[in-house]
Amino acid sequence: MRSESPGKATFVLCVLPVLAACSAAQAVTAFKVASTSDDELYPSVSGSTVVWQYFNSDYRDWDIMGAQIFDDSAGESFLIADFNGNDEFPVIDGNDVVWQFQYDENSDSDVYGARVENGRTVVRFAVSATEDNELLPWVSDGVAVWQHGFVGAPDWDILGAFLTGLDDPAPFIVSAAIDVNEMFPCISGDVVVWHEQASDLPAPFVYGADISDPNDPLVFYTNMALGEGEMPSLSDGRLVGRETDGVGKVMFDDLFDPFNPEGISSSGLTAYPKIHKHIIVWQDKSNGTWDIRGYNLLTGEEFAVTNQKSSQQVNPAVYVDVAARRAIVVWQDDRNGDWDIYAAVLDGPEVAFETE
Repeated sequence: MRSESPGKATFVLCVLPVLAACSAAQAVTAFKVASTSDDELYPSVSGSTVVWQYFNSDYRDWDIMGAQIFDDSAGESFLIADFNGNDEFPVIDGNDVVWQFQYDENSDSDVYGARVENGRTVVRFAVSATEDNELLPWVSDGVAVWQHGFVGAPDWDILGAFLTGLDDPAPFIVSAAIDVNEMFPCISGDVVVWHEQASDLPAPFVYGADISDPNDPLVFYTNMALGEGEMPSLSDGRLVGRETDGVGKVMFDDLFDPFNPEGISSSGLTAYPKIHKHIIVWQDKSNGTWDIRGYNLLTGEEFAVTNQKSSQQVNPAVYVDVAARRAIVVWQDDRNGDWDIYAAVLDGPEVAFETE
């Protein structure tokens, strides 16, 4: 049985007073998380739970699924969202999942969320479902942020909301500069970063805000340039991105010692970097096809997660479990002919938690 399409909310924004390896790592074992006759895309991972979007060929739209990861295997998939329309680009943090929903190609997009526990969906709710356009949400510590296009406005802004488990939590403005496109937000703790394009900038750059006081976000800039379509990724003040849409290395900067972005990948044939704690992952084409590679910020070592020369592995995500001293990497994989979700649990020297 399908869930009904969600309804629209009346948007009342209270503008408050003013997101095989280079090192000697052991072999990485990959395993399937989700593999069906339809495509599964854009995985995200937190704790032991992976979420992704999959194409529902019965209804010809995209839905959101999840599964729990065990030692080297995945549990049974469970449904997170199956609204009539496209549920896409899920992101999970803890028990919170957020995603973009669009009823059809002629409608605006909205942001929805869910709480998941122990391999099941507890509740679904609207995060921001208005007549405006809301895209590409991210979530951290119970706060969602997204790219927001107000009706009639010529540019994009960044908004946020504290998730309550109920529909339509009160939004707040993270940044809404005039005639500036603020896009692709990412949040970690109280810090939000985004891709900013403005007429006075020579290229897109990463900007950010401290939202410790959501009534008065403190906006800052960085020296990390981005390609036109590049998204920043953030974890605990550590920032990664790519400075070009073409050939270019994965760049890293520490927001606690800012303005010194440096290339950390051995290859310039990279895309889609993501970070959690001290581990960075990205897709890399130095072997002729897309593989997943990683980098440990504590040891300064690069390592391979996949090395499949006859297939493509793309769109990685990573979660570092500090207590278990391991990392889970997930990605999108076409080794079986269509796109599936694969994972690997890393618990060897590639994820060392201290330098030798």
